Amino acid sequence: MNIFPGSKPVTSGNYLPHAEFPWLMAVALVAIVPHFPHLPYWIITVTLSILLYFFLRWQQGYHATSVWIKVPVALCVAAAIAIDFSYNFQFDKASIAALTFCICIKLLELKGRRDVMVIVALGYFLLLTHYFHSQDFLTGIWLFVSALVVTSALLHLYDDPARPALKTLKTAFIMLLQAIPLALVLYLLFPRVDGPLWGIQRMQSSQTGLSGTMRPGQISKLVESNEIAFRVQFQDHIPPRRQLYWRGPVLSNYDGRSWTSNDYRRQEPSIEARGAPARYSIILEPHNRPWLLPLEMPISFSGIPNAYFTSSGVLQSQQPITNRTRMEFVSHPEYRMDRGELSRFARRNNLQLPDGRNRRSLAFAEQLWAENPTPEQMAERLLRFFRDEPFYYTLDPPLLGANAVDDFIFNSRQGFCEHYASAFVVLMRAAGVPTRAVTGYLGGEVNPVDRVLTVRQSAAHAWAEFWTVENGWTRVDPTAVIPPERIAPEILNQQNDNSPELTDIALDALNWLQRARYYWQALDNHWSQWVLDYTPERQRELLSRLGISDLKKISLFFAAVTILFLILVALFILRKQRKSIEPAWAVWLSACKKLNRQGIETPSWETPLALVERLQTTYPNRLELNAALSRLARLVYAVRYENMPVPIRILKQARKQLPGAGSNA
Repeated sequence: MNIFPGSKPVTSGNYLPHAEFPWLMAVALVAIVPHFPHLPYWIITVTLSILLYFFLRWQQGYHATSVWIKVPVALCVAAAIAIDFSYNFQFDKASIAALTFCICIKLLELKGRRDVMVIVALGYFLLLTHYFHSQDFLTGIWLFVSALVVTSALLHLYDDPARPALKTLKTAFIMLLQAIPLALVLYLLFPRVDGPLWGIQRMQSSQTGLSGTMRPGQISKLVESNEIAFRVQFQDHIPPRRQLYWRGPVLSNYDGRSWTSNDYRRQEPSIEARGAPARYSIILEPHNRPWLLPLEMPISFSGIPNAYFTSSGVLQSQQPITNRTRMEFVSHPEYRMDRGELSRFARRNNLQLPDGRNRRSLAFAEQLWAENPTPEQMAERLLRFFRDEPFYYTLDPPLLGANAVDDFIFNSRQGFCEHYASAFVVLMRAAGVPTRAVTGYLGGEVNPVDRVLTVRQSAAHAWAEFWTVENGWTRVDPTAVIPPERIAPEILNQQNDNSPELTDIALDALNWLQRARYYWQALDNHWSQWVLDYTPERQRELLSRLGISDLKKISLFFAAVTILFLILVALFILRKQRKSIEPAWAVWLSACKKLNRQGIETPSWETPLALVERLQTTYPNRLELNAALSRLARLVYAVRYENMPVPIRILKQARKQLPGAGSNA
């Protein structure tokens, strides 16, 4: 028996419409191709080989592949997946690899409608897994297009296989648009849960952004990344670039090569706010570290429960940031911190230097201190030293030896921000001034469309802080004094790109490519704020405005709104059907009553065309009745089943043409 109408037989005795195969190939491609950059080469080779084999079999006359071929291949691939992904326990990638193989191998055993439905279902499911890799706006657009292709394949399976592809795509597009209102209701009101998708902690296997250490070359490698660290929306004006220091880990321990932090004590620093405050919100990308990277220095914050300051002024959370997080801050770019006496622990911690290292630098610092006997004078003298001597700011400095600071100051004189910050701290400590290194980000790129400042990993930076009784901890950025002619072009261009002053140009002065880039970034930012950042807290905030506060009420409210929405949709559909169908059927029922008065039975279960055929057989001599009833039945059929816009007056005129009782014409 042919289970697919209109299909052509093949050698295996199985049947499938020939036109269905391109749609199935399209479903497989849109579902698996975006996963290729994240899968091993061998699984990509296997899946592409299966798709090519499927295409060739389709051209030559498809029939299902033998089970003696499929089973060994499936077992080998399953074993390879288990071995390949077991070392790093990458459950999400292993699952995606298995599903990718399943949708391809299923193409080789198509025997009926059920097998095609399995492929379509796997296609829908695999579309969801694309969010494991990226959740930006472009991924959302791709998923909509992919859902359009998969839905079109489903329509092609259950609708007319001869329908043109463009018409099928149009119908699927309309269906997806009709689903958007219900999707919005589900998105806004369905109770949200904390944690990552399906409980998979993806960020635990990788770390991005600043680490808790600093060594030569570490930050310069991070600068090569264009990934977004966080986005900032200021309520008022955006501070100038010289004040946009986003505070990360503070490093005090130095072993002669690497800087680390030993500041784990919870202690809110004493901050004396000066100047105008900056009010802003941050959407922080997951970096699997606890620090929150506010603008120096925050005096109030919200959005992270139980966030706290360390004694060195680092604001961090109790748990690593593994999900996109939104926070609100008020900071004072001009401030004084920890004025007065310094504790013995802090003084000892920020004067520590390793024994037997960098002897030339220590002697040089003692010489400078003799000429500049105050911390402020010493700091100013060192900045003049970096500015006047032939120091170069580069991303590719030469390697340093065991005495890294000596090699940098007296030999190479080429380095990135971590080299300058490290040398400054060592020289200041050698002079007896408590000093520490600070890592974070500097600047950011302002989008003139929505005034959102984007800070990327390329803005990673290191600077220093030295302490005095009068002013507390004072920020010093040694790299800021390097003349532009001694800065590598790639760094200078990156600084210009991240300069708020340069990006505050009017839109009409930008060329069309820059405009398109800014508008796209603004769109992606809105996507991040209103879609990706729709947390349980924001949902509760939204529903609290409606007078709903607890989860039980939220669930009941969601159920009530969903039921109400479905009732409204059903009423709309019924009203539309009533307008287009019921008047025509009412005319037919009145015609049936007229026939009943003539003694002709018209059972309710009998269709109009079936009634006409029976009366033509039962009353062959009543030609006028049969002709009039046949015309009325065809009109009713056209309205009810072909959705033709036949005016109701035409139907009523056809009913009036039915002869009365006793007519035998």
